[in-house]
Amino acid sequence: MKQKLCAFVVRRRTLLMALFFILSVLAGLTMGRVRVNYDLTSYLSEDTDTKKALTLMNGEFEETSSLSIVLVDADAETAAADAAWIAALDGVMTSVHDEAEGVREEAGHTYRLISVVMTEESAESVLDAVNGRLESREHLISGGAQDSRSLRESIAREIPIVMLVSCLIVLAVLLAMTRSWLEPLLFFLVIAVSVLLNMGTNWIFPSISFITFAVTAILQLALAMDYSIMLINAFDRLRASMDTRAAMRQALADSMMPIASSALTTVAGMLSLVFMSFRIGFDIGVVLAKGILLSMLTVFLFMPGLLTLCTPLLDKTAHKPLPISGRALSRVSHGFHGLLPVLLIALIAAGAALQGQSTYTYTVRDMSEEAREVSELFGQNNQIVLLFPKDESDEGIARQRDLIARVSAIEADGAPVVKEALSMVTTGEMALRQYEAADIAGLLGVTPEAAQTYLSLLGIETPIRGDALIARLDGAAQRLPFLPQTIRDQLAEAQSLLAQAQAAFNGQHYSRAILTLDLPMNSPYAHDVVKQIKAALHDVYGEDVGMAGMLAAMDDIATSFTADMMRVSFITIGLVFLIVALSFRSAVVPLLLVCVIQGAIWINMSASNLIDGSIFFMCYLICMALQMGATIDYGILLTSHYRTLRQTMDKRDAAAQAIQLSLQTILTSGLALIVAGFSVGIVSTVFYISSIGTMLGRGAVVSVLLVLFLLPKLLQWLDRWVVSTGKKERTNPSLSEPEREAERAVLSP
Repeated sequence: MKQKLCAFVVRRRTLLMALFFILSVLAGLTMGRVRVNYDLTSYLSEDTDTKKALTLMNGEFEETSSLSIVLVDADAETAAADAAWIAALDGVMTSVHDEAEGVREEAGHTYRLISVVMTEESAESVLDAVNGRLESREHLISGGAQDSRSLRESIAREIPIVMLVSCLIVLAVLLAMTRSWLEPLLFFLVIAVSVLLNMGTNWIFPSISFITFAVTAILQLALAMDYSIMLINAFDRLRASMDTRAAMRQALADSMMPIASSALTTVAGMLSLVFMSFRIGFDIGVVLAKGILLSMLTVFLFMPGLLTLCTPLLDKTAHKPLPISGRALSRVSHGFHGLLPVLLIALIAAGAALQGQSTYTYTVRDMSEEAREVSELFGQNNQIVLLFPKDESDEGIARQRDLIARVSAIEADGAPVVKEALSMVTTGEMALRQYEAADIAGLLGVTPEAAQTYLSLLGIETPIRGDALIARLDGAAQRLPFLPQTIRDQLAEAQSLLAQAQAAFNGQHYSRAILTLDLPMNSPYAHDVVKQIKAALHDVYGEDVGMAGMLAAMDDIATSFTADMMRVSFITIGLVFLIVALSFRSAVVPLLLVCVIQGAIWINMSASNLIDGSIFFMCYLICMALQMGATIDYGILLTSHYRTLRQTMDKRDAAAQAIQLSLQTILTSGLALIVAGFSVGIVSTVFYISSIGTMLGRGAVVSVLLVLFLLPKLLQWLDRWVVSTGKKERTNPSLSEPEREAERAVLSP
């Protein structure tokens, strides 16, 4: 069956190449339909408090966003005029310049703060309008809308640079390792087709996260490079003794199982992310797993025709690869009388212990330069939204005032954290006060006697609440022709302000309050502050409440992280163990390989914790799955060679020869992953993306070193159990025919 399939692929190679070309064009056209999601809160699990609150709020209110606009060396009149102009923009809920609290003098400059709250839908247009108005003046802007725009611009600017740097370095590696100057270009063409197919088919999802969008192409390049190398190496060996088509048929047949096994271990690592409660794992896992499978299919169906077509050019551009025998490396691996493996095992033990004490962060540690300047001048501006049952009675208003007073009194490190509390009882305070006749006279600009006359004619008894007074006056205004126009104008303005406040803070069934906290996202007090706010909300309103905002979301993620960590780890290890066990028909070999790569993961995570001070939680989950799923292939390759070589060699020689046979493939594949990871880490300024890249690159380095310097000695120590299955047959079924030929060449005198 396998031979027939391979024969069909070679026979229909032109048709398949044309099909892949058409699919690539279509994928390129559909890439524009892929929506990129920059909102991490949308990936929260449905059962988290924040997600429930967001669902509730979206049903009752428009989503809000905020901006902090700082004017440099502007006078009070200019700041007030700018704030009023912004307040008049569509979608702006509040725009305030507080002359008492919103002014700072620093280094000979005056800084004036305008705080803006607007609907999420209007955020982009408001930001454009503000930038247009302030274009010729020195100013600073920070806030959710500005952060989202900066993130989009950074990713759009940096992805091409990361890809270019990675491709150039990988190209240099391939030119040194391959046998033809043309081979690396064919590799990149195959990878480009698979990346295009993967990115273009992402339109089947409602959206993909910006993290997935940023790292998928570069990781697909690094992870799927092996498949092309396996096929072309097999083809090169076989066409020395066969015609081109026969060599390709046999190379495809011999490479099918090794490529499929390698792809499955990587896919297993990716799919383990699907089980994260933070649903961005599903997003990254599914898209990357799809990319690996498409890469495998591209190598199986597209590359055979490409190689067959370009065979004459491969011969004309042939060159000698960089001579890497691995002899020196095998001597180092066996040197020091076994001391090096013992030291590496001790390092793994230390890594396990240190990794167990790691601290994790759940949000970005770095801010943009503008945001940092604004926070240094005026403090942080992180928002939390509180939702509670709507109650417009006097008792309900009193309860809301009680809540605002409680949360406003919360402190962190001895200082209040709530800078501002916007709600119906603060923004609409004038409408919720009780008014006597004398108070009404002052508001209307008339004498107390005239005010009392108006009230009597309307049948209004005092005291009366402001919103009720406005409603009564509005209903009677048309029936009182003698009412002065100035009073009518004041009434219209009061009605407008009251309607704005009610629309902003009162929904159909719930009311909300928007708190602005002077508290960094990564503050050690963040969890305690969120806990206190939640406790105050429940004390005043019971259980029918909600709380949303990035601080609340990060607290929910932190709560679920431990379970996610255990779930992803066990699923990754279990799936990889099963795949390797089926391939080797052994329980000892997968256990050994999983332990080695898990040791590399522990060392990587502990090093990250020591170097960076903490580990971003998504880095741990994503890099652990990637490192286990991708780099265990190096161990599989070396172990396969060792088991076959042990049929004719003693343990020491078999280990040395296994290193020599595996070294070039491990270094080529490993360097691709290392280069891709560190390129992302160095070039990207987006913390989420750069931290994943750096940790993945570091993890690939550790995995390569452990496979080359520790695994050979472990294979010798556990030789009795490692080769027990292999002795039952003359050759290891997990090896392709080209690999067996290479082994015979090494073994021949």
